[in-house]
Amino acid sequence: MSIAAIVITFNRLELLKKTIDGLRKQTHKIDELIVVNNGSNDGTSEWLKENDDIFVVTQDNVGSSGGQYTAFNTAYERGHEWIWAMDDDVVPRPDCLSHLVANIEPNKVVAPLRYSLDGTPFINDTIEFNLTNPFANIWKRLLKKEDLVNEIIPATGLTFEGPMFHRSLIEKIGLPEKKFFIFADDSEYMIRAKKAGFSSYIITKANLDRMLDAPDLNKEFSWKNYYIIRNIIAIDVLHGCPAVRVLRPFAYLISWLRKANSKSDRQTVIKAFKDGYFYKSEN
Repeated sequence: MSIAAIVITFNRLELLKKTIDGLRKQTHKIDELIVVNNGSNDGTSEWLKENDDIFVVTQDNVGSSGGQYTAFNTAYERGHEWIWAMDDDVVPRPDCLSHLVANIEPNKVVAPLRYSLDGTPFINDTIEFNLTNPFANIWKRLLKKEDLVNEIIPATGLTFEGPMFHRSLIEKIGLPEKKFFIFADDSEYMIRAKKAGFSSYIITKANLDRMLDAPDLNKEFSWKNYYIIRNIIAIDVLHGCPAVRVLRPFAYLISWLRKANSKSDRQTVIKAFKDGYFYKSEN
């Protein structure tokens, strides 16, 4: 059994060092550390060159989605059987991988329970998506504190912060949507995994610590809003039932136009709606 840990990084050198340190301290052996450097200019490239136990891929900044695309493909092409994916702002606890390995099967994706900066469980994963009712939100049910009494929690919407999967997943569904750039690429990938017959679970004994607070994506408009709006609409178009594909994107359009504070914001919303509604997957 060969395990590759893949990490995507962009201008977070000090956080990356902690992530790599956490991976090196795993009680279960990792066969290869792979870092995809998305064009960092903060000294990351120089630091990576000093570490001969890391296989490095350097590319332009194509967003976290483009980074995951490259990292998944690199681990697959290098022949690893199992791939453990994460970003550069999380640290797995020493026994995290051991608990994941104890629960792996080729048709299962397993992921750790994440913890926030304050030491409490990070309740953010999606248990079930709604892809059939156009008049309700896509997030049908989220993880709740009550779920944590279980050692294994079925969860469709795992994030790319610690999931572990077999190479056969790539063989069946391809790679993450690199065009997403940021936001919801993990949700889209896990929806595809479920459609292909894979099940996914949170292993509560496997733990991983987040080093940053979760951003409030609805607080104010920024360049990120284009991707947030476009990508969630694209998921409806790619995976929703006919009614969801046709109707729900318009609900997102109306909702985000109400949040827009300027002409520029409204233009962003309309462009994101159009690009999401006519989105074409490369997979």
